[in-house]
Amino acid sequence: MRFDKQDKVVKAPDALGDPLYRIMIKAVIAADLRKSLIGTKEEVLAKAAKMNAKNRHFIMPTDNKAHYTDHLIQGQYHCIEIDMDKKRRKNAILFVFGGGMILGSDKGDIGLSRKIAEKTGSDVWFPYYPLCHEHDMLENVQMIFECYEKMLTFYKPENIVFLGFSAGGALILDLITYINELNDSGRDIPMPGLLIPISPGSVPVTEAEKTAIKALDKRDIMIPAEYMFTARDIMCHGRDIPEKYLATAHGDFRGAPITHFYYGSAETLFAFAPSYAESYRKAGAKCVIHVGKGMHHCYAIQYFIPGCKPAFDEIMRLITYQLKKHKKG
Repeated sequence: MRFDKQDKVVKAPDALGDPLYRIMIKAVIAADLRKSLIGTKEEVLAKAAKMNAKNRHFIMPTDNKAHYTDHLIQGQYHCIEIDMDKKRRKNAILFVFGGGMILGSDKGDIGLSRKIAEKTGSDVWFPYYPLCHEHDMLENVQMIFECYEKMLTFYKPENIVFLGFSAGGALILDLITYINELNDSGRDIPMPGLLIPISPGSVPVTEAEKTAIKALDKRDIMIPAEYMFTARDIMCHGRDIPEKYLATAHGDFRGAPITHFYYGSAETLFAFAPSYAESYRKAGAKCVIHVGKGMHHCYAIQYFIPGCKPAFDEIMRLITYQLKKHKKG
């Protein structure tokens, strides 16, 4: 794991001093969550399909805790807009969930979206993008892009934040590559005001990435290194997908806004952090790599786990600060 001396790598809050966190880690290890992502492509997809059949699908919220609007994208995919008031605010967050592009959103994600809206004073748009059981990952990117296009009819681009975790973090980064591709072909799509990818992955392509991900595999309690190799076939779904979307860490980040990456140092996907930093440097874009010492995959969004809330709160403050700065500007 080597960063360039120009890269900005900072410490993120960790939970190693919290005794309840240590108990939770032991429980996760005992549950062996990694096994659902180990096996052939067919085996992994079958396991994910069983989990999706239980409670991982679109359900329109019926509570009175917020105002919900269902935007139908491409005539078939849902994107829920969560507004804490009955009218839109000036700021919005495009919040993209993870799940390896094979697990659907669970019922807790809308509650999390609502909490993010409350903490940041923003509307939250939550897309239920198509999964790679029947679709390729470029279809995911295109669907999420259309959500962003719709958001641009209501909000200024500088008042929009892209936030995503795990595969969702990779997708918002792929979205930057996609916007650049569209603009190179004659479009004029503005970039958002801020990106925060939490534990984004990538298909390993360099020897440094392959070596690092295998070494980190011994410490990761959630994501096996093996899955990131299997993921290539899953995300392609038998189609020819450009490498820049699969190896997300080597995407086209020209014009990207300030981007704050969050990783735990004990997760396999941390192997891609130096590649992301290098790609941003080459593109002339700025990023900060926040690293939680000894922390697990996506810990920084899991405020409900003992000891993880400080990292979540830090992200909420980053969003709030950036949006206020744009407002003053």
